[in-house]
Amino acid sequence: MAINSVLKAELKELLIKTVKDKIERYDFSQTSGNPFVDTLFGKLSPVRSFIHGTATTLGSFYEIIARKIAASNPTFAEAKKVVLTGEISSAEKSIITDLVKDLEEKGTGSVYDSEIKKIYVVKSENLRPTRITIDLYVRDKLGKEFFVEMKGPDPNKKEVRAAKQDLLNIVAIKKRDVPLEQFHKKVGILFGIYYNNKKEKYKNWKVSPLFEDGKGLLVQEDFWNFLGGKGTYKDMLEIISEAEKELAPIINKKLNSL
Repeated sequence: MAINSVLKAELKELLIKTVKDKIERYDFSQTSGNPFVDTLFGKLSPVRSFIHGTATTLGSFYEIIARKIAASNPTFAEAKKVVLTGEISSAEKSIITDLVKDLEEKGTGSVYDSEIKKIYVVKSENLRPTRITIDLYVRDKLGKEFFVEMKGPDPNKKEVRAAKQDLLNIVAIKKRDVPLEQFHKKVGILFGIYYNNKKEKYKNWKVSPLFEDGKGLLVQEDFWNFLGGKGTYKDMLEIISEAEKELAPIINKKLNSL
């Protein structure tokens, strides 16, 4: 079992509370605003918006439980959301902007080693202070630091671009005290996708060109198992299944009252 029983119970209760609160606060008298949908589905029309809103709410829930799971992993010495402060030169900022633009426009795919090397070789003159908020920072007991940005399977293009730039900015900051040949031993920059919304291998036109699969991009099982160890994703599904048993009567009661 990757997630211990105490944390399992805590995450289950947190999930139940999150959904219960959403049900209690949501105004089910609201229509979708689409006259065709509202006419076709009548009193059930608000349910679609409710489900969409709940999915959005769970985005914040995933971030919270990701930190809790990482914190419970004995291989990690530290796990938290962090604001990283450091310095970046104008040349570094420029090359990072160009790298992201090329990845988006050319679609040839990300190669982390090449991107990191290009940032390392540019000049470090005219340094300016910068602050980067990272969804999850973990440090293992050997001292390696991982900086993780987390999103759902279909984030908007602006979010993806900003995450890529932030992760490459970390490379520029870390190059002050981490030699290039030691980078992968000392630092990991990762983009984590909570779940794959396709049956086939994950591929998204906004995400896939910017992050190297399996190296800089971790999806579903790989993401959760990285945080908590082998079997974490399986434990997550069990937690959700157990929560569903308690939530189903509440959800059904609300739907039957519409």
